[in-house]
Amino acid sequence: MAVKLFGIMMINVQNIELSIVNLRTLKQVERVHSDVALGEDIYDQHTIDYDSVEQATKALSGFIQIMNDYGVTNYHLWGSWSLSTANNADYIQDQLFVRTGLKIDWLSSSQETYLRSAAVAVNFPKFKAISQNPTYLLGINSGSVGISHYDQGNFAFSRSLRLGPVRIAEVLEDLQSTVPNYVEVLDDYISSQIIDFGRFLPTRSQEPSNVVMLGVAPFSNLFQPAETESDIHELRPDDFKTLYNDAINASDQYLMDKYAVDEEDVKLIIPELLLINELLQLTNAKTIWLGNVTALDGLIVQEAVKRGYKKYNFNDQIVTAAKNLANRYNVEPKHRDLVTKFALHLFDQLKPLHHLTKRDRLLLQVATIVHDVGSYIDPHEHYMHSDYILRATELTGLTNEEKQTIATIARYHSAQTPSKDIKHFEHMSLKQRLVISKLSAILRIADALDDGRQQKIRKISVSIKNPKIIITCFANDDLFLENWVFSQKAKFFKEVFGLTPVIKRRGVR
Repeated sequence: MAVKLFGIMMINVQNIELSIVNLRTLKQVERVHSDVALGEDIYDQHTIDYDSVEQATKALSGFIQIMNDYGVTNYHLWGSWSLSTANNADYIQDQLFVRTGLKIDWLSSSQETYLRSAAVAVNFPKFKAISQNPTYLLGINSGSVGISHYDQGNFAFSRSLRLGPVRIAEVLEDLQSTVPNYVEVLDDYISSQIIDFGRFLPTRSQEPSNVVMLGVAPFSNLFQPAETESDIHELRPDDFKTLYNDAINASDQYLMDKYAVDEEDVKLIIPELLLINELLQLTNAKTIWLGNVTALDGLIVQEAVKRGYKKYNFNDQIVTAAKNLANRYNVEPKHRDLVTKFALHLFDQLKPLHHLTKRDRLLLQVATIVHDVGSYIDPHEHYMHSDYILRATELTGLTNEEKQTIATIARYHSAQTPSKDIKHFEHMSLKQRLVISKLSAILRIADALDDGRQQKIRKISVSIKNPKIIITCFANDDLFLENWVFSQKAKFFKEVFGLTPVIKRRGVR
């Protein structure tokens, strides 16, 4: 049987990439790179250059021809988060679609961080071992830094900073010619952006850590050992310090001559060196690895997992990030965990009714974990506060649409029914509205089963007996409050699924 290949394309601020890959083995058969820079002035002008659209069209058309030559019929185009923030991103997206037939799906900043983590886990066999100790994964791209923390072999948290070498160079371009101590001012600026982030680091952050840095061009090749072609290799801290001291106050011509840096890249060297130096100090780096893997490599892994590649599963990072967010807003853990248990059991037992996917189950799990974050602001109408908190917060590994879905489910877990609140649904597709309604209905009745926050019900069983859903609750205490709340919240479930959920209590020995 012929090998089925998949094509993944990604438009970044400074280039466009294509990977043709066998998703069964994760083996790449072709990797193509184009230097088209759609976002050359994006951080200063906040727009994508219209003149570069024609170049991007030619590059993408060339990619399509390459995929045709390989017989690739399945492919997908992604766009970086930085490009998506441009004021004219929607227009550029439409122009490229009209000219090439390719629709760009924009990544979120948290997705890019998550994808780089997946790429490192697959391409860096040592990562599981080194992450037994405090380890940071630093993904540096043109306009942001994604920071993920690992300890005891497990993912702990991730955050993004809007601070990258291209963004710094563009925003402070005028500064270089107006101040005599440009490097000092630049360092102060970078430090001021990073210092507040230190408050979010774990208590063990003072211990020496391992650091894996991705996207540190144009420096990554300078330390690549000649005898290896590995995507990730070790860098001695002393070697970085030597480069830093040599280059930080050097002229552009010196940097181009000694380090073979292209003229268009030389303006990025000082901002990037200063940024890396600050990050290494922040993380107290003991051991450093440099890597060439990118978000595109993470997209390859994601696509493979989506199509049944079972060797890797990174959903635990998404769940951990959701629990971190719930903890940040002091969500009561016993209620949270029990409602999550009930909601997932209901989802699994009601498959004949909802026909939803494994990804939808994950969204329900995340929504259940974080649905009460709004109580941190005010328990009264906390669901309203949960909605805007979740819309404004990074949720690791989720698309912007999925984040919107989570926020809307949280909004409706105890309030008016979605069908009566049209303004929050007018920009959503029918498919997304149905997913939100079904998951909201399930969360509502799961939440009602512990409305008193006393964990009276130890477990539940579910059976479908048309026209009812029988939920047997195993509990020794009375369920008067739970029954009353359940009867109110069950109305929307009946509206969505056409069946009436009812509670039956059974004692526990």
